[in-house]
Amino acid sequence: MLRYGLFLLGLISVTAADLDPCLAGNHVTFDDPTRYTTYDTDLSSVRCDNGTVKQWYRVPFGSVATTPPPVNRCGTTQPVWIEPTTLPSTGETQLVTICLRTTYATCPSTGVIYAKNCGSFYVYELRPLNAVFCPLAYCLERDSSQTVLPSVSTSLVEGTFEIDNEDFPNKEILFTCDLQGNTGVTLETLSYDVVWYIDDQEIKRRTDLNYSAMLIDGALREGEWREQYSLGIQVKCAVEAKTEVSTGTGNFEHSSPFYAGFKAELSGDILQENGELELTIKLTVPLGCTYTNNLATKAVQKFEQDHCHMRIRVVSPKDESTDQCSRGGVTNNAVTFKNNECGVLIYHTSWDTSAVMKIHGAPDNIVNSGHRMALLQLRTDSVITHKVWSQVVGDEIEINIHDDDINIMGKVCYSSNDPHMKTFDGKQYELQVTGEYVLYKHDTLPVAIHAYFQPCDYGLPNAKCNCGIAIRNDNAVFRANFCKHSNGFNRIIEYNGCDKDAMKITHYQSSNRYGSGFQITLPTGTSVTFHYGSYSSAVFIHYIFVKPSVLDWKASAGLCGYMDGSTGNDFKKTDGSETSNESVFGTSWKITEGTSQSLFINPLVTQSSPTMTAREYCTCKNETKFDEHASCSASPAEPCSSSDSSDTASYGYLDTCRTSFTKRDTDEEMVYFPWYSNLGGNNDTESGVPDWSGNWTEASAALACREFLRDSPLIQKCEEVIPGFDSEVYVPDCTKDIKLSGSTLFMESTLSLLKTACIAEAVRLENLTKNDTGSGSTILDEMLALSCSNNCSNVGSCINGTCQCENGYSGNDCSMSGNAPPILSQETNVGLCDTSINVCSKYLVSGENFMPMQLTCRAQPFKVYGSVIRLEGEAMTFSATYVNSFTCICKIPASRKRRSTYASLPSGYKISMSNDGTTFSTEVTFLNFDANCYECNTTSMMCTEKTGSCQTVNADPGPSVSDDTSETAIGVGVGVGIVILLVVIIVVFLCILKHKNRKSTAVVSLSNLRMDDEKVSPSQLYFPSLKEFPVDDSAEVIIGVHPSFQTYSKEKTDIVINDLE
Repeated sequence: MLRYGLFLLGLISVTAADLDPCLAGNHVTFDDPTRYTTYDTDLSSVRCDNGTVKQWYRVPFGSVATTPPPVNRCGTTQPVWIEPTTLPSTGETQLVTICLRTTYATCPSTGVIYAKNCGSFYVYELRPLNAVFCPLAYCLERDSSQTVLPSVSTSLVEGTFEIDNEDFPNKEILFTCDLQGNTGVTLETLSYDVVWYIDDQEIKRRTDLNYSAMLIDGALREGEWREQYSLGIQVKCAVEAKTEVSTGTGNFEHSSPFYAGFKAELSGDILQENGELELTIKLTVPLGCTYTNNLATKAVQKFEQDHCHMRIRVVSPKDESTDQCSRGGVTNNAVTFKNNECGVLIYHTSWDTSAVMKIHGAPDNIVNSGHRMALLQLRTDSVITHKVWSQVVGDEIEINIHDDDINIMGKVCYSSNDPHMKTFDGKQYELQVTGEYVLYKHDTLPVAIHAYFQPCDYGLPNAKCNCGIAIRNDNAVFRANFCKHSNGFNRIIEYNGCDKDAMKITHYQSSNRYGSGFQITLPTGTSVTFHYGSYSSAVFIHYIFVKPSVLDWKASAGLCGYMDGSTGNDFKKTDGSETSNESVFGTSWKITEGTSQSLFINPLVTQSSPTMTAREYCTCKNETKFDEHASCSASPAEPCSSSDSSDTASYGYLDTCRTSFTKRDTDEEMVYFPWYSNLGGNNDTESGVPDWSGNWTEASAALACREFLRDSPLIQKCEEVIPGFDSEVYVPDCTKDIKLSGSTLFMESTLSLLKTACIAEAVRLENLTKNDTGSGSTILDEMLALSCSNNCSNVGSCINGTCQCENGYSGNDCSMSGNAPPILSQETNVGLCDTSINVCSKYLVSGENFMPMQLTCRAQPFKVYGSVIRLEGEAMTFSATYVNSFTCICKIPASRKRRSTYASLPSGYKISMSNDGTTFSTEVTFLNFDANCYECNTTSMMCTEKTGSCQTVNADPGPSVSDDTSETAIGVGVGVGIVILLVVIIVVFLCILKHKNRKSTAVVSLSNLRMDDEKVSPSQLYFPSLKEFPVDDSAEVIIGVHPSFQTYSKEKTDIVINDLE
């Protein structure tokens, strides 16, 4: 005997999740007269079942043959039959043996198919037979004892529905027990008994009905069951056909169960990540309608359109708390839905039309150990116009998601100082030209990463460094700018956007040169990491590291290249053409300075609403209501919730969407900050590579790099457990750094980049999170324990990759301590504020070594008279708002705020900072002036008065303050002082006399100056009380913005003197 399955093709197992084949609609009728054992085959037209469609079949009035038929029967020469001893018991599904009948034997070859016992009949999952054995075919046999075959059908009939003791007209469901007679049976000559069942419970019984009455009185109306059941039920009828009234034997024939509700069918068995399947939804019974009384005939159609419909929505039957943020930067939710509603709308007038939902495989950015699985369920809510459709719940739908993250394993892109470039597919090249570049962009989604390169500016004329990065998702932009401008350096990290889900921002802070940085995760799951630090007073970005997601496959562009697994086409230019020249490639992605394509222009427009890109991918949670939009995004991946950016002290950047800076601000002051155009490089050419200096050679540099990188325990572990991870790939870049710098200056930065690449890959390997090392921890746990920066500076413990610092220390590597004061420089604090348009009380202070624990501001007020400044009162000490290690906010207390006045002289504050409230830094100057009246410069501390712009006091201030020492100067002669004093006394006396005769107002001039013996010494001058310029607190900005960047109105207002009494 031949082996099982030799004449069968492919056997696929049936799972519990498959639809019940006994149900009507889940099988097809197999009733060809030429297939029965009684049919002699016409040898001129012989059948072979090598093309049989694999599905479930039912044989009416019979079964697949269970005895060996003769050859040349059933339309073939070799009939196939079932061994009856292998058939399943009632309700069971199992494999049964099928036999091949040949001229020489009744069962020389066998195979197996699935069969299910449905009680009064069998269904069979028939499959194609092997063409090698043709001709052969399945053979059927009749059951002569069966007279009729009942089946359930449905329609709508007119009826009434009672609401609050009042009947309303409706259209309701009618079930009919249709009959099919066996060969030689005339249905109209018989009498019938009929019984109706819902979920195997008897609902209705009628006896002795003729055929016509059987179809009418023997039907089941909705009113006979709706008080007990809603839809989502199994309905069947049982019929006994009799030759005479009351002669029945109780031998009922049962219909197949009819599922009354809705059905859902997937277009495939496997859903690819970032792939799509269709979920087809179809009602098996009509959607009726209940009408208002006395509704005009012409109004019926509009009433049905407006009121007679329902929604079927999709939910997840599992516990939603399991939807967590994966280490890949997105949730582990397996599917999203295209459209912005989690359901379909079904109308009464087109209830039998199928509706389709598109299901998208949501990437999790994890290389899974196996396929993921999603369970879905369809349900309705309340349906007022047809109550039996309310709260109908469908069967669970199981979807297997095929993991595609393996395609991006090992794929990274980076720009590492000075700067060395690498595409996603692994092509390495150099780009030593100043300017702004598109590092990465997505072909179809509005996401991009820009990088800015400038000379490293610390004695390395041949090296370029990353000084700026901007990350965009639609109209939300996160950017860090440490680039040089004409007056100094930018020192800004900001998030310009009001959509909390536009990106997830994680901050790492440290005083270590390589420890501070950010990780930004876009909704696609694409993440960018950059680390920044200072060297020789300059702050720069060590590297920009981009880890792609599945959604970037064959959809990336920019300096990161086109990712498809081949380096041959990485150098695609902006127009889509390819080049092999790295300089031509780089230049094509360079942004022309000042254009709208730049992400380093200022100001960027802050949006007051979320991003407006079409959000066609939605997650459907159980609480989603039909009258609300689902949670949707432009990406099929479900983004993790963003960090709460309201607490800037914790997140290290300025949130420029908010009208107030932090929760502590109650006056809703507008946030602004100094941002100056970077020194560009439109005419810059690529730097030449110097010769080897010192004792370095190519070989010695490569050896030093190789030994240094592999000396790290983390890198050793990465090479051990991550397939394809090799530190040797980073040795050439490290070697070039030594050649460019003549030192190992960048070596630590290369190691930091290598560690970032290692952890970025490790956290996406699911097997590393499950394999127990024997110590109760996973391999990933062990790797994270080795990944803490700088070994937590030996004052902390590394737990899950995060330093837990001892008291008195903070930062990503516990290197931050409050013992030393911050370092301030006027070069990074331009500090000019136009008082005609701003309140000027909130100062952005830039420096180094800011600590969050006891950060304190000290502000010494002053006024400027030409080239001389004069201190005013005592210095104020108050708490600062920490932003990051080089940025903080000093907000002048309300009692000392200076509002712009028409005749106000330039004034400001000398600000110093302390980490412990005791030891302060050197001072930097912040100068407030009316741009209508003056032009000022904080470097020279000079203010030049504009001619004819406004009336101002133009007097020698007497005692002055040196800008360099901030000490009170004696610089006025005694004789000059006496003359000025006498003039002032006379003028004041005359004004008082004049005021007594007639109260009036006057424009401020020199004659308005007077002495106040109770408040100042005779040598000090001050203005009389003036009516304040009407400036709203809500217009207040953080000081330091260049006036030319402001666009507020400068409408003049007359200023008058208050009464002098």
